[in-house]
Amino acid sequence: MFKRIGIIGVGLMGGSFSLAFKEKFSQAEVLGFARNINSLRKLKRLKIVDKATQDLKEVVRGSDLIVLALPIYLIIDYLKRIKPFMNSKTIVIDLGSTKMDIHKAVKRLSLEKNFVGCHPLCGSEKSGAMYANKDLYKNSLCIITSNPRKSKVRKIKKLWESLEAKVYFLPPAYHDRIISYLSHLPHIISFSLAEAVPLKYYRFFPRSFLDMLRVATSPPHIWNDIFISNRKNIIKSLNNFLKLLEEFKKALANRDIKKIEKLIVRANKKAKLKYDNCY
Repeated sequence: MFKRIGIIGVGLMGGSFSLAFKEKFSQAEVLGFARNINSLRKLKRLKIVDKATQDLKEVVRGSDLIVLALPIYLIIDYLKRIKPFMNSKTIVIDLGSTKMDIHKAVKRLSLEKNFVGCHPLCGSEKSGAMYANKDLYKNSLCIITSNPRKSKVRKIKKLWESLEAKVYFLPPAYHDRIISYLSHLPHIISFSLAEAVPLKYYRFFPRSFLDMLRVATSPPHIWNDIFISNRKNIIKSLNNFLKLLEEFKKALANRDIKKIEKLIVRANKKAKLKYDNCY
């Protein structure tokens, strides 16, 4: 499918992509771009890619596929930086969690013919190449936000399916609206919960609290970009969430047991749909 791919951002997502790709396509070569000498040494030690280099031109030229596995605004920055080294056949994909700002940058740079927007819905609160996992993308859902009629997009769909991910197509604006509820809002809730609970209570936490707190350890350098790039959608989802919190608060203040039960039953029904309709 691809003879050589270049990965820019060989962390958890990019490193896992390399391992998964190498397992499926052992004859292909994977190059990894290292932004500094420490990253170069780490990639050589971990052996996640076939070759690690600080030469961006070497990574891009001669690669059939470029994978941008970076925070949102670094993806946009590297789209500009790699453009001079690309040719008409080069395919570029990103693994970013928001899509509108990236697609706008692609249009400004006239890279629509080369670019395929991708968002694999998997990952971890951990970051870094040392956590790369060849099975990360198996049984995951990957949303593609580019036109499914284009041949390069169909090729990327086949690639994700070869990595055992299920592919779904969404327009970038609709993707960002959905993900603001399913991913970005839960992270804000988790960050806020971690801050709201007095530290002296932590020694008593039950398993349910630990489950809700897990993503609060996610790195700020990734989530800063996600929150800012999708801020309008996130504010809307936050407002809807705050309205429901106010309903609970009001019912508690009024000792309104029927209202509390109604709110819980409504939530029960929607939560059950998760298991009935899960992809």
